[in-house]
Amino acid sequence: MGPAGMKWRWYWGIWALMGVYMATWDLAMYPSAPILRVGVMNLLQNGAWGLLGLFLIWLADRRPIESFAWSQWRTWTLHLLASVAVAALGLFVAYLISLAVDSGDWGRALDPARLRKGLPRFYRAYFHTNLLFMWAVVAAFHGLRIYRKYKAREVEAAQLEARFAEAQNLALRMQLQPHFLFNTLHSISALVHENPDGADDMISRLGDFLRMTLDAPPDQMVPLRKELAFIRAYLSIEQVRFQDRLRVEMEVPADLQDLRVPSFILQPLVENALKHGLSDRPGGGTLRLRASRNSEFLVLEVQDDGEGFRPGREGTGLGNVRARLGLIYKGRHQLDLLGSPARGTLVMLRLPLDGPGGGTP
Repeated sequence: MGPAGMKWRWYWGIWALMGVYMATWDLAMYPSAPILRVGVMNLLQNGAWGLLGLFLIWLADRRPIESFAWSQWRTWTLHLLASVAVAALGLFVAYLISLAVDSGDWGRALDPARLRKGLPRFYRAYFHTNLLFMWAVVAAFHGLRIYRKYKAREVEAAQLEARFAEAQNLALRMQLQPHFLFNTLHSISALVHENPDGADDMISRLGDFLRMTLDAPPDQMVPLRKELAFIRAYLSIEQVRFQDRLRVEMEVPADLQDLRVPSFILQPLVENALKHGLSDRPGGGTLRLRASRNSEFLVLEVQDDGEGFRPGREGTGLGNVRARLGLIYKGRHQLDLLGSPARGTLVMLRLPLDGPGGGTP
């Protein structure tokens, strides 16, 4: 059953419960009354009131009350008059039902003499209660309408927040590309005179890498295997500069490579390891990339055996990574930076396996 069907089931269910409640009230006041007759009468009366209440719902849908401001007085007056009219008509129908059920004859129920005799007393006894029922119908409609508008605005706000975070993430990602290009072009310029063939090879590999990044869709999250492909393409550029001074070890189990990670998140960490850890060492060093998982996190490690991290030397790349992870995971991630002089640096990322929004990775 859809939302509309569920809504009407609740509507008629409440009127049916009111019929049962009022039947028990009548039986408490008149214990000798026939139970079946009292039950049928009250269910029919409340069914009639429910049908008339549909007019108030239709009117409220056409002319909803938007606020308590004085400018809304016409709408308030319209609903007040409509509810009074519907309550009056509802009581007239209810009185006819009570006469017909009591006598078993609709003709006798319409007898003018009987109507003149009992109808005024019936109105005095039940009009205010029935008017309260009609006001409850109008109030329930507007309460549901306000709740739906609130939920819609809540969803819209969440969507806007997600789009804003995605735009910020994309802007941070775009900041990395000029930074990466500047560093790579600087390396190429250093090779132009010393190793022209190497510089030419590096330019060719840079072109391949840029083509790969430009062809890729600007997704916020990508499979780990795709992120590793970017890293291999980037390392192929740096390998020209380092030659045999750079050794790369990757330990990434095949069953983890379909897990999704933020795009372009490892390249700044690898670049920092090469630039700050290994580039100034005559003998170069080893770069290690590892991936593992526990019950809650995908753990990614970028480690070098170079100069070692020194506090206060955190640059654009690492700061950018921190900012992007904060936007994507809202503090549910962890980034640890460990190192000591001459003993290398380890950057460890713990990323939630359920992804940015708590969904399946």
